[in-house]
Amino acid sequence: MEGNEIHVTSTIDDPPQLFLASPRGSLSLGGVTFGRARADGKIDGMVLIQGKQDERFRNDPDNLTAEVTVHIRHYDPSKGDDAQFVPIVEARWDGVRIKGVNWF
Repeated sequence: MEGNEIHVTSTIDDPPQLFLASPRGSLSLGGVTFGRARADGKIDGMVLIQGKQDERFRNDPDNLTAEVTVHIRHYDPSKGDDAQFVPIVEARWDGVRIKGVNWF
């Protein structure tokens, strides 16, 4: 770690990787959140990139078909934090859906 950066450098002839994992049966596999730090030390999330099992196969925990979703926060103090995150992009093996646009 240096200043505001985290460095991961491979020591072999293979690119570095960062693994996030959840227990078998979890729909969400992990996420990376971007946000703003508050004076009290908490972070207000604003953008979430989430890896998860493809929702079409959620009834089969052994099916490793996955998707990546991008959620953007639409701030509304009358709603809880999770409800403010709107899925904007869903990328699956067979297509990409963008909010307001059909699968292509």
